[in-house]
Amino acid sequence: MLSSHSLHFLGWVALGLILSAPLASAGQLSPLAPTPNWLALEPYQQTITRHEFTRLVDQVYTPDGTFWNYANIDDKHVVVFSDTAKRHPLFTLHFATSDSACAPLPYSYKTQAISHDPVRPLKGIRIALDPGHIGGDWAQLEARYFKLDGDPPVEEARLNLITCQRLAERLQADGAEIVWAKHDYEPVTHLRPDNLHREAIAALALSGPASSTGSGYTPSFLFGLPLPHAFRRSSQTTIQSRIDNEAALLFYRVAEIRARGDVVNKRHPDLTICVHYNADDWGDPDHPTLTEHSRLVIFTNGAYEKSELAYDDYKYDMLRKLLDRTAVQEERGCAMVGQAMLDALKYPPEDYPGTYFAHHVTDVPSVYARDLLANRIYHGPVIYCEGPYMNARDAYYRIIAGDYLGLRTIQGQSVPSIYRDYAAAVEKGVLKYFGVK
Repeated sequence: MLSSHSLHFLGWVALGLILSAPLASAGQLSPLAPTPNWLALEPYQQTITRHEFTRLVDQVYTPDGTFWNYANIDDKHVVVFSDTAKRHPLFTLHFATSDSACAPLPYSYKTQAISHDPVRPLKGIRIALDPGHIGGDWAQLEARYFKLDGDPPVEEARLNLITCQRLAERLQADGAEIVWAKHDYEPVTHLRPDNLHREAIAALALSGPASSTGSGYTPSFLFGLPLPHAFRRSSQTTIQSRIDNEAALLFYRVAEIRARGDVVNKRHPDLTICVHYNADDWGDPDHPTLTEHSRLVIFTNGAYEKSELAYDDYKYDMLRKLLDRTAVQEERGCAMVGQAMLDALKYPPEDYPGTYFAHHVTDVPSVYARDLLANRIYHGPVIYCEGPYMNARDAYYRIIAGDYLGLRTIQGQSVPSIYRDYAAAVEKGVLKYFGVK
């Protein structure tokens, strides 16, 4: 808790920052982002043609053309700039003259099973599992927790971890090596909300925030109120609550995921699977509202927004993903896992409107391109799964039944554990991705 003197000081500092902050000026980074190491992209020189680079930019990463506001391109190279005025160059990529002249990529990810053992077909394949959210003592802070009457509480991190445990058992039996981004209910990051007040003030000061749609970091911005006016009308207590809220968001939405990214990227997995359960708005966590039906969605990285690419770290991460040439692999994997989940779980696909933060890709109706921090900073192909709605009647009663072997009668139907159903569906899609029949 900040003292009243510190709070008063920080409030005026925050107000001053907010009033003076430019819109994502040159060299600006999103909250907690490290300074991009552009030299790390040098090994990608002449590994791609202009035609393929342009295709990936236009069809996968910025279908609205935003990237070209920060780049100049000709047949020989593309120059990426920090600003739309194109005064501050960040990186120059030289193109290969033809497909046959492309230099080899600095690292490649296995997409085909290499084992001849029919019992362990994934031997030699490394798969990272990322059970979403922290849970435990942090579940209510994350707002991924609710409780209905006398029923057991629903905590998404617990659901994700159970599903990943069942999935790990199946994939290990298939011979895969498993890398865990997180394996318990403790944060991976060493940072805590109390360490992040200064960063929270800086985040609130950004007048050109990253998208409020969940792409990486989401500043609260007080339901769209212009912060300078909001601060003028606020008490010191309200100022503190806003700083505290931003610090919490930075902790569990940014610092935690970045720490997991460090764990995953050091191990160079051939595929990373992020496991989540989705939800509709449930209102008061102690008296939640149940919706009727679940929907399923799988995200592949793409569809970067205009507000995101104003930040240099987003530009760097997008180029790293593009140059790694994992877009085709990622879309294929998302389609295979997405279809397996639709077939096994029997919930319909999510249906986002065309003006939403994601756009539909592949022939599988549940697969969308969306830029999330995890599928952006985790290297290699990433399959980001959103399972059934935690607060939908068609999933809720199976969720609170817990994990179990065999079948149980739930709402008049004999059904297996929803966690095992989910894990089996993902395994089926993963086996297909690696060419295992």
